[in-house]
Amino acid sequence: MITFRLNEFKAIAEWIRKHLPGPLYFVACGWLYELESRYIALKASSAVDKAIIPLTPSDPVLEPPRYYSEPSEVEGLDIIELTRTRSQDEG
Repeated sequence: MITFRLNEFKAIAEWIRKHLPGPLYFVACGWLYELESRYIALKASSAVDKAIIPLTPSDPVLEPPRYYSEPSEVEGLDIIELTRTRSQDEG
């Protein structure tokens, strides 16, 4: 016997039991149980996401590194310099 956790799904299962024959009732309750499990998981996930959103920091804005290249004395071997600016938080 499938035990439903939410009252709404218990009421639907009871209605199905009264109006459908045995094998159809069994299949319908199995489908309904899976639907209930997914519904509970979705509600829990959305509640956690809703609670976490105010606590998550926004993504920091990073400037791309600057690329500087100049020819050197050796042909085909350029002097390449990559620089980036660090914020005060990075040290």
